Amino acid sequence: MTRTVSNKTLQTESVREKFFFLLYAAYEITYYIFGQSTINTFFNTSHITFAVNLIVMIGLVFFVATNKYNLIQFVLVFIGIIMGLYAYLVLRLNVLLITVLFMAAAKNVHLNQFIKRDFTLRTVLIMMIIVANRLGFIPSNTGLRVGTITIMRDSLGFGQFNITGALIMICVLEYVYLNFQKMTALAYQWIIIIIVLTLALTNSRGSMLASSLYTLASWLFQYHNEKSNYWSEKLIGYTKYLFGFLTVISTVAVVLFSYRSTMWQFINKITSDRINILNQYYEKFGIHILPQQVTNYRSAGIIVMDNIYVTLAIQYGLIVILLFIIYYYIISVEALKKNNIPFVLMLVALMIFGLIESSFFIVGINFTVMMVFSNMSVIPNSSLKE
Repeated sequence: MTRTVSNKTLQTESVREKFFFLLYAAYEITYYIFGQSTINTFFNTSHITFAVNLIVMIGLVFFVATNKYNLIQFVLVFIGIIMGLYAYLVLRLNVLLITVLFMAAAKNVHLNQFIKRDFTLRTVLIMMIIVANRLGFIPSNTGLRVGTITIMRDSLGFGQFNITGALIMICVLEYVYLNFQKMTALAYQWIIIIIVLTLALTNSRGSMLASSLYTLASWLFQYHNEKSNYWSEKLIGYTKYLFGFLTVISTVAVVLFSYRSTMWQFINKITSDRINILNQYYEKFGIHILPQQVTNYRSAGIIVMDNIYVTLAIQYGLIVILLFIIYYYIISVEALKKNNIPFVLMLVALMIFGLIESSFFIVGINFTVMMVFSNMSVIPNSSLKE
């Protein structure tokens, strides 16, 4: 009798997870094809993305209503949804709301099973768009990055160079995660080729830095395990504080920045003018408790804040940045409890990526943001071991 009940429970969980991934896949496909690819240059795709996102959110609300949360989880979900709704009303952006709904809905979702499916989906979507671009069906955006060396950048069929790099980065991270410590020399060589080609074509440095660091971590654990274990025991326990630490460091740097200082000019140069630009946003808008409307940079038509920690602080406010600090504290602690070191290292790579890019909290790019309450245990038949 007990075994029958257990089997029914597992079957129900399986159906729920499949339905959850179906919602996620609908969002992801829409995000890639109609949101980020240059297909949107042929016709207005906003009505498609709005309709699909609305359907997805309705489905996610069903999960939120039927999931069971403890008191802390309920409070974090409730405040997150309220902040997401407020941000939508003020900013006319649904990014935060969708992120929180996915996070709440993904409770008990098996992390590794999700990553396997997500890797396949993402790889197919990226290849479709890049091949369509190379065959001339959809255009590329190109531009020059002027510096010590002038570089021609190619978006490969996507609307923005750094988005292309970020989407390729996630595929690399997911592949390495699924094969952590089990990669062949040929696999490492292919990843290096992908990183170098992506860097040469898109010059998306933040995403390729994260990809390189995570691949290096896998290599060190695979071939220099004793030394890696020593340093991991020393440092990896601090991961739960990393999001908060990087928030403080980033915000303090932006607040204290002075263009008259030679030291700050040097730091600004090596960060590609990021601190200077962020400081201008801070001087104009400040940091408030609640989300606020932020105008585009120097009438360029876009908001340029390439640091997730400062972006959340200035555009979304102190409550939201505090929520993210708590979210990443929880997800790091849970991953460490399950001894899921590959996932902890992925979190570190992505948080470093967040220092350079503000797309960190978009579910379509960084799926880890919705895995706060997920099941991080290693599932049967996985290449990962606890």
